[in-house]
Amino acid sequence: MIIRQLKIIDAPAVSEVIITCLKEENSKFYPPEIIERMVKLYTPELIIRSAIDRLVLVAEDINGSIVGTATFNLGFFGSVFVHPNNAHQGVGSKLMNTLESLAKNQGQKKVKLHSSINAVGFYMGRGYMKGRFVKDVKFGKSYRMTKNL
Repeated sequence: MIIRQLKIIDAPAVSEVIITCLKEENSKFYPPEIIERMVKLYTPELIIRSAIDRLVLVAEDINGSIVGTATFNLGFFGSVFVHPNNAHQGVGSKLMNTLESLAKNQGQKKVKLHSSINAVGFYMGRGYMKGRFVKDVKFGKSYRMTKNL
């Protein structure tokens, strides 16, 4: 497994990973209108645009397939997704290890993220503290989470 920075050519595969996660996993916890709204936010074009002001990472398996993605911007982690077919194989942990290492190298002492309802346990298992419950029009319900590095 390789964790690397997004290349423009990766955008369709990253979009597919995210949309699959939203439809197969997040849809168990969020209403259809939230899922539909989020799907529209993760087109290949918007993923490329988001890479202008934040670091977008991809997890590439040994066959060269994109199986996960994560973003980082100024001590805030966002958009961590692992394709459901690759769940529980360490992809999310490798992405998070890379993000945390990058944050430490930038001198960050604390990182923040918003966790979907279905991912809270994953982050708590990595030492993140569950904070305030947030209700957002675009993204639905989530929890603010933090971790001291």
